[in-house]
Amino acid sequence: MAEAGAIQKIFRPILGSETGLAAVSARYMLERQDWRGAAALPSPVAVNALPARAITHFARALGAARSGDLTAAQADIDKLSEFSAALGKTNQPYWAGQVDVQILAAQAWLAQGRGNRAEALKLMRAAADLEDRSEKHVAMENRLYPMRELLADLLMEQDQAAAALTEYEASMKNAPERLRGFYGAAKAAAASGDREKSAVYFSSLVRLTRNADSDRAEIREAKQFTAAK
Repeated sequence: MAEAGAIQKIFRPILGSETGLAAVSARYMLERQDWRGAAALPSPVAVNALPARAITHFARALGAARSGDLTAAQADIDKLSEFSAALGKTNQPYWAGQVDVQILAAQAWLAQGRGNRAEALKLMRAAADLEDRSEKHVAMENRLYPMRELLADLLMEQDQAAAALTEYEASMKNAPERLRGFYGAAKAAAASGDREKSAVYFSSLVRLTRNADSDRAEIREAKQFTAAK
């Protein structure tokens, strides 16, 4: 037992450094909605832990599905399934479960790409519900991309703005102060006819990025919207 505890103490910082390394490049693409860039992500050098490797394959699967390369998306989903099975066999149920969340989400966007809207929503909602029931881990304290927010993104893709707004607002309770969360909620509110709420979320986005030196389109749109009030 003492030996097992010692191994875990060594494992945790290694896993944390590897998940952090993998998450940096994945988040860069996902937060900017650069789907082709996400689909082309290489595996980071010196990343061997399966939960960390899964981050890259999830980003690749999502990017491929959303940029229309459904074959590539399926290949990365298959790789995630291999990781989940391996983690289960090595008595790592927490990380197997986290990869299962990624599989569900990637499958959802693959179904969306194939035109199966009902199946896409079913899978994406399952991913969001499963993530909400799971605890955060010290090796990955911040979600790579909140699944409930990703559910809201899918609802927007399916022209269900009011339902999307509900999910964006629910996501922000667990993942507050996110540029994409504020932007998504603002766009969903505007699309559902609630200009006042849209203004609140765009104003929050402007506040969040007040010291940013970026010229991202979302920031420009938020500033234009608030200036026109």
